[in-house]
Amino acid sequence: MRRFFGRLDRNKIVVENEEFNHLKNVLRLGVGSEVCVSLNDEFDYICVVEQMSKNNAICNILTKQKCPANPTKNIVLFQGVAKGPKFEFIVQKATEIGMTKIVPFESEYCVGKISDSKNGRMKAIIQNACKQCERSVMPVVEKTISIGEVAKQIKDFDIVLFANERAFDSEKIKSLEKYNNIGIIVGAEGGFTLEEKELLLQAGAVSVSLGKRILRCETASVAMMSLVSILSGN
Repeated sequence: MRRFFGRLDRNKIVVENEEFNHLKNVLRLGVGSEVCVSLNDEFDYICVVEQMSKNNAICNILTKQKCPANPTKNIVLFQGVAKGPKFEFIVQKATEIGMTKIVPFESEYCVGKISDSKNGRMKAIIQNACKQCERSVMPVVEKTISIGEVAKQIKDFDIVLFANERAFDSEKIKSLEKYNNIGIIVGAEGGFTLEEKELLLQAGAVSVSLGKRILRCETASVAMMSLVSILSGN
């Protein structure tokens, strides 16, 4: 069943804007078609298209059910700001793997910037990724912070894992199931300075190695998120 994002209007669901264009002009769906609509909450809404206009589709709710694909743990990715296409790729994969929040941060070796003008594009990437992986709640992408602020937030988590590209003797993590509030820190293309690594470790982050090879930042992010998601049972 095709999935869309919409909004609730009284007891009906409205699909509009780009989602409506995809429904009507790309998929050629119409009155009588059954669809699954997300309202960015914990539920899937199974609906039938009741009315079509020039600008939207009005859907009647048939059933409401808990979405099984939503994350069960709060896993937050602190991601060093990477160049545009790489950061967008990371956000897409973070959505699919089950992150609840992506927090970009700047460090000394960061070369990328996040423009506020791309908020619409980022939302579209997240929505499409949610439909791909069948989750109904979109992750939040927060405003860019400093690495110093990342260090201050470490205390707010049950555990924070820091992808340390040179620490081949890092702690071996076998299970994360007992943790419900987990942070992940992955650097940008240039990695971290020694001082930045020490700052994170002193703040309580756990140094983790992703193997004997040095990975690109987007590869490291996907590997780290996948590892944490599997080991936590997310």
